Formats: sequence, C-alpha cells, structure tokens
Amino acid sequence: PRLFTMSVLGVIDTGVIDAFGAEIVDASEPLEPSFEIQTGSAQIVLKGEDAYGSRKLVLESSDELHVTFVCDGHGGAAAAQLCADKLLPILIEEARGDGSTASLQRAATRACARLHAEARAASTAGSTLTCIIVHPGRREVTAFNLGDSAAWMVPRDGSAATLLAEDHRLDTSEAERERVIALGGRLAHARGLSGEPGGPLRLWPGGGVGGAAQARVVGDSRLGDFVDATPAVTSLKLPRCGADFLVCSDGVWDALPAEAVLATVRGMMRSPVTLAASAIVESALNQRHAYDCDGYRRPRDDTTALLLRVRRSDEAEVLPAGGCLGCS
Repeated sequence: PRLFTMSVLGVIDTGVIDAFGAEIVDASEPLEPSFEIQTGSAQIVLKGEDAYGSRKLVLESSDELHVTFVCDGHGGAAAAQLCADKLLPILIEEARGDGSTASLQRAATRACARLHAEARAASTAGSTLTCIIVHPGRREVTAFNLGDSAAWMVPRDGSAATLLAEDHRLDTSEAERERVIALGGRLAHARGLSGEPGGPLRLWPGGGVGGAAQARVVGDSRLGDFVDATPAVTSLKLPRCGADFLVCSDGVWDALPAEAVLATVRGMMRSPVTLAASAIVESALNQRHAYDCDGYRRPRDDTTALLLRVRRSDEAEVLPAGGCLGCS
C-alpha cells in the first residue's frame, strides 16, 4: 500500500492512502518528528514589576501554538501586568483563526500596537515584551520583542544556540540611537553625586522627566513620541532534534553572561524543566552577591526565567549520548 502523512496537532501518523485521500509521499522521505512540550518558570521578586506566562493555544484553523512570554516593567507594574493579562487574547483575535507564518507575524505587530495604546491610556508605566510562539506541527518558531528581555533557542543536539530577540537598549543598539536622535532626542549618561557620568546611556525627553535606558517598549507615556512599539519579529525552523527556548528578564542577563546561561540550559536538558529555570535564577542571584553577603537572599532586581522545552517523542532513541542523529 502507498503511505501518507497526516499531521494532527503536530503528531504524524501513517496509513493507507485510499482510506483517507491524504497527500502521497515517497516512503523513503523522513517523516516529521512528533514533539512533547514542557514549560517551566522561576522568579525572584524585588519590585514586583516582572510578569510572565505560558499557554497552549488552538486556533480555529486547528493550528496548535505553544506560547511563552516575559514582560519586564518599569515605572510601576501596570504596563507589564496589562501585557500579561491581554497579550494572548489579543494574539488570538489578531490571528483571525489563521496560524500561518505571515498571520502570526502580523498578529504580533498588531498586538504590540494595541497593548501600547492601552498601556498609555492606563498609566505612565512601561514594559519590555518578549514572546516565543512554537508551532510544532509546522516545526516552526516565531519570536517577537520590544526592549531587552533576551530569548534564545538552544537545539537539543548541542549545536549553536540562536538569539531570537533584538537588544533595544540605547547603550547597545546603534539603530535605536539613530532613531531617537533623528526625532530630536537628547542622549546622555546620568551623573552621580560626584558629577561624573555613569550607568547606561539614557534618553532625556525633557520636561523634568528622568532618563530612560530604552524607548522601544510598551507604554511609557512620559517619553512621548520617542517610543516605538513596533516589535522585532522573526520566524525560523525548529530543529528536527527539538530545542529548549529560554526567555529571561534583565535580572538574569545583567547578572550573567549569555554563554554561562546557555551552558546551564545545555547541561540540564535531561533535568526537569522547572529545575533548569530555577537553576538559572539562582545562579543570577548568587552572581549578584558574589562580592558581598549583605541581604544574600534579596535580589538586586526582579529576576525571571521561562523555559519552553520542545522534545522529540523518540528522543531516547535519537539522542542516545547527547548527540542527535540526522539533525538539521
């Protein structure tokens, strides 16, 4: 009998073509793997301005999406909490039942615009937003972000990790500096009690408003028209071997180099996903107190880590010793 493939919520079945009328494929072609999805999170709270979430969504088109996100608020928790409460319903609405790549990218951009408008109407607070959308049936991931909450895709075969988010800090983003300066913004470092400049480069919008380290965010009405809520959006193929997706607030990235965080992810791929997220947050806390023990359990910032694990159902067979067979 001829073979067919049918993908139902990312699971591949085989059977007889005449019984179902499905697409004919060459039996020698490798079938798309099926995946198991796990999520884990860890957080240490200082100001209560970080918010996060993970959920499985099923669109009217039967596309199954696994979504995880982090929002790092500033100037209060209002904008971050608004994003956490409304991001997923707005994404579903803006996707309009279509789970295609183009539709998800459009939905991401429209969702950020709507959240930005609502946040500005509600308060002066602002927030970063980084979101990962995994479509296991299409073996694809779409990521979008505003701000500096970085996200990485770490393949489960040990190959190179991929950064999924742009860094929108004025201190590190030449494109953002050029954009703000073109709008007439004044950039400078804050001055300490000694009068010497220090800290990251900041935007000073005038009118007695304090400096802001980034202007590519949700909300932040105090910064006026200098804010751009257009997210960086990218879509790429999920490796056949699966991957761990990590999203963290800057409480992690300001404390630890990315290489150290990614090494933790790789070293704990066979550990429970929540344990891996907790190890990252604990490492960040320990590093912040590496040179003093004052208030050891008190973080220097809200610190949040989310881990979305996309694991092949047959991983025990294809990853016998930490190496993926036939990964692409």
